[in-house]
Amino acid sequence: MKGESLEIQETLQTTVRELRWRVHENHASEDTWTFVRYMSVEELEKYADTKVLLEPVEFENGKAALLVRTADIGEGFVRVQISAHIQGEGKSADTVVKQPATVWPLRSKGTLEQELITELQSRYKHVE
Repeated sequence: MKGESLEIQETLQTTVRELRWRVHENHASEDTWTFVRYMSVEELEKYADTKVLLEPVEFENGKAALLVRTADIGEGFVRVQISAHIQGEGKSADTVVKQPATVWPLRSKGTLEQELITELQSRYKHVE
């Protein structure tokens, strides 16, 4: 993206506020921003692959820990990297061998990260 690291992070923070995401554990530095987004079951299914577990799980909610990194790459451009680690909370629906776990690590579909990148692309010139 063409711009400055701090400016890009501020744009993303504004975007998250405008989208009214339920965000907690918000920490920012000059080149890093981390936060946790809480999600409904519908959002969890939109952003995470909930069908890859070995057993059926009835999810109640979820959360994503997001990491935004920005790095100056010269000539006024900044590299932006966004990653999400997602967990679903729920109970095993397996009728034979129920696992006692209530928190399940899930793989991101990339949709959540792409939403933030798309917002940035609409405001900044990006490097192909």
